[in-house]
Amino acid sequence: MDTSTTDERAAPLDDSKAEKGRDRVALLAIFAIPLIWGIGFPLTHNAVAVVDPGLYAFARSLVATLALLPFALPVALRASRKALLGGLVLGLFSALNIVSQSYALHYLSSASTAFCVTMCIVFIPFVSAALGQGWPSKVDLASVVVGVVGAFIVLGPDLDDISVGYLWGGLAAFAIAMTISIIGKLTSEPESGQVDRLALGFFQVLFGTLALLYFPFARDLAPLTETRVWIAIVFMGVMSTALAIYLQTRFQRRVGSARTSVIFNLDLVFASLFGLVNRESLNLSQIFGGAVIFLASMLESLRDMWIKARTKGKGGDGGRIPAQSASDQAP
Repeated sequence: MDTSTTDERAAPLDDSKAEKGRDRVALLAIFAIPLIWGIGFPLTHNAVAVVDPGLYAFARSLVATLALLPFALPVALRASRKALLGGLVLGLFSALNIVSQSYALHYLSSASTAFCVTMCIVFIPFVSAALGQGWPSKVDLASVVVGVVGAFIVLGPDLDDISVGYLWGGLAAFAIAMTISIIGKLTSEPESGQVDRLALGFFQVLFGTLALLYFPFARDLAPLTETRVWIAIVFMGVMSTALAIYLQTRFQRRVGSARTSVIFNLDLVFASLFGLVNRESLNLSQIFGGAVIFLASMLESLRDMWIKARTKGKGGDGGRIPAQSASDQAP
């Protein structure tokens, strides 16, 4: 009897540890995305100086489709209608995001474009509410506010003159907000109603590529042969698009839509750092603002650590790990 009771008590603890481990993996995967994007900003900035941004966006999306094809084809062939239609909608917003960022980087610096992209957190609450996902928690809203403050600190008063580049950056921010919210909607259903995430990501890049087919027929293809252009295209296609989409569709459900959007703000930090390597300036306000954005992305985790520490201190539940917030479980 004693052994049986011990085993019954140990099982929930093991399950809890396994869940926590999966949560950590998901969080690290989501954190990897803005790092990859940050590297891509200066690469794209250099590439679109010599190639049409729309053509560059198409080539990047085509490479991403080819990179995902061997892995996604088996599941795509038996994918549900929901995954197909969801991928179609996501593909349109993905195309809008890629082409908008490419044109923004044609007019603006890496840091300024990243700032525009960061503003996707402004759209998230409204888009999530429109899709019936409810409003973010108070902690998520606080993270959004802190993240926006950090973004302004990074750029300080040295914003470029207002130009069409900011319009393209705003469109990219809106497209990213829509993508985050739609993925959250499609992957937060009960297990029986969820779409295959790999198929969803594949259809997203496939339909995004088809949406950009206008550009290779209307633009000069010669600049695609330049070294800095095709290096950027390969990196952005494989890493910033294919891998990032797979990680997002695979792990966002555990992290939550609002929290994911805040973590994605770190691309501004990494864009500034890698922009420095690309001989772009990086001042003290950018470093301090980057730290504020990082704090915003960690606010909910810090809250959970604080609750856990207080609970252990009181000894009220024998040191059990508190339940996850709604945004940690599903957006």
